[in-house]
Amino acid sequence: MAKVKNTMELVKKSIGHIDSNYTMYAGNIKDIMEASENGYDLICNGFRFGYMQGMKAAKSEMKRGGVANS
Repeated sequence: MAKVKNTMELVKKSIGHIDSNYTMYAGNIKDIMEASENGYDLICNGFRFGYMQGMKAAKSEMKRGGVANS
């Protein structure tokens, strides 16, 4: 698997390109913050949430017969 070379460049590139059905809302952030014991947990829990949202988006795209954008 390829390593992400510029983390924040990738994060910035995502701004304005995330389908509103799969975005992160203030309530999600609050839930993640409250469930996280420290900064490490916060990052990992946020990643896991994003991963699951991405899986949901990919499955939805497959049902429509399209190809998810990378």
